[in-house]
Amino acid sequence: MTDDLEHLRRSRPDRLLPDDPPDPEVLAREKARLMAAITEPGSTARGDTARGSAGERGADAAGAGERGAAVHRRTPSIYPRLAYRDEVAALEFLTRAFGLVERRESRMEHSDGMLAWLELGDGVVMIGRAGEERHGLHSPLDAGASTAMVNAYVHDIDAHYRRAEAEGARIVTPLEDMFWGDRRYEALDLEGHRWHFAERMSGIRARPPSR
Repeated sequence: MTDDLEHLRRSRPDRLLPDDPPDPEVLAREKARLMAAITEPGSTARGDTARGSAGERGADAAGAGERGAAVHRRTPSIYPRLAYRDEVAALEFLTRAFGLVERRESRMEHSDGMLAWLELGDGVVMIGRAGEERHGLHSPLDAGASTAMVNAYVHDIDAHYRRAEAEGARIVTPLEDMFWGDRRYEALDLEGHRWHFAERMSGIRARPPSR
């Protein structure tokens, strides 16, 4: 027997058991396919009963996969992983103060820690719990100093600076125009990772003045 929920019954979350780190694209694609099945159940069900062939159903699934792949940009070939004593607080801070956006369907939560992927523009950063058993990665709180700097380009660097400052980021280099053509500032997050935010001066000059 089949009905409008049959395509949901065939969704098998137990088949999606990615390693550490998982592939965020797989999770994003499966989320989009599931949401399409929920929001467009009639079209999927009609397609299964009207056409009925395995090949056509496979084409439907491939199409859903393509729609899912468009939800998120592909993960860059190189992306950093930052370690925190409290990665949950770090996630909240990075989204609130620096405007990063979490790939929520990619989050992995365990009793002893969490992994999350955050986007900014076309870049991705991974965050997780610090510790020797976690690839030997440590928070700057453990090292007593910043050990790395994340460089990111943003839109409207002045507004980004004001937001970060208002939300409690520690500004360590104030806004300034640099000879290589960037306007930039640097700030520390909750545990001391250093972030370098910038915008190209050419982009600033090309933007219409705000009223």
